[in-house]
Amino acid sequence: MIEIGRVCLKISGRDGGKRGVIVDIIDDNYVIIDGEVRRKRCNIKHLEPSKSKIEIEKNAPHESVVREFEKLGIKIREKKVPKKKSAPPISQKKK
Repeated sequence: MIEIGRVCLKISGRDGGKRGVIVDIIDDNYVIIDGEVRRKRCNIKHLEPSKSKIEIEKNAPHESVVREFEKLGIKIREKKVPKKKSAPPISQKKK
């Protein structure tokens, strides 16, 4: 039942109650998930697999996962883009 492309519900932790898809299988106990959850390693015991499966390749990028979830009608928020660093303000000495 645990396979690449299987849609799962995370049942514990910070992302509990959110859906994700398995993008890689590490070993018998851990997988890498992505989707509404942060892309990270997850214990299989913390996942509830669903009947639906999407067609993605192993280690698919986040953009591919978002496109496949949109086909299922699930809206996924885009990841935050880091801000550009600007030069610190130049302080002027009082005369």
